[in-house]
Amino acid sequence: MGEVDHLDPDRSLWDYIAVEVRRLREARGLSGNRLAIEMGCDRSYVSRIENGRLRLSPQYAQQLDELWGTSFARLVRLAEASDDGDWFTGLTELEAQAVRHRMWAALLVPGLFQTPDYARAMLSTGMVSGVDEWLEKRLARQAAVWERREPALVSVILNWAVLAQPVGGRDVMRAQLAHLLELAEAPHVSVRVLEVSSGAHNGLDGAFRLLTVGDKDIAFTDAPERGRLVTTPTDVMKYEVRYDRLSDIAAPVGTSRNIIQASMETYS
Repeated sequence: MGEVDHLDPDRSLWDYIAVEVRRLREARGLSGNRLAIEMGCDRSYVSRIENGRLRLSPQYAQQLDELWGTSFARLVRLAEASDDGDWFTGLTELEAQAVRHRMWAALLVPGLFQTPDYARAMLSTGMVSGVDEWLEKRLARQAAVWERREPALVSVILNWAVLAQPVGGRDVMRAQLAHLLELAEAPHVSVRVLEVSSGAHNGLDGAFRLLTVGDKDIAFTDAPERGRLVTTPTDVMKYEVRYDRLSDIAAPVGTSRNIIQASMETYS
């Protein structure tokens, strides 16, 4: 490996792109020179991309996608957004394209399910500057998912603490829980609750989500200031296993509806 030993696709999306270009080139039996000819660039450009000395440009990412049927253009956009500290942009794009959403919510109602009042109350805690701007982004993000012509499958498992944690006062919480129940009436939406009686489990260390984009699953872990995109198949599988284990112990849909309704009454 030599000069590419420093690349770590688990820590950097740019490193992941570099490793994937090399892997897919070799899987197709192409030399670096041959790939450069097909892309219409210098051989040195391919070499520098693969060893991480140069970042793949949007133009050449699109060319690779056309040649190989890959998704490098999307990955480059996400990597550029991450560089700007704007992980939200990358997540929004993935959410809008995903055909399936699986979410684990440890403490808060997920953004896609939040009412404007709940979202405003949460954003107003000091977690962002420019509350109105962020609220507008959140509502646009919701519209991109909920107003699609062909709706995606959306499943969320709510930790009991999500229902017990007041955000924005009693009226806001009651309306928020009613909104959850309303969304859950759609045939493509599943809302389930993990009860306090479940005890310790593998979701206690934080929220995460799984997005199916095309034929690939991508994991995303939430964080206070910026999330972490997980694209390596073996790492994504770990989150899939975690979600399955949480699903195994979560209450059924009908029981979960009753739990949410009971929680609503506590905010009367």
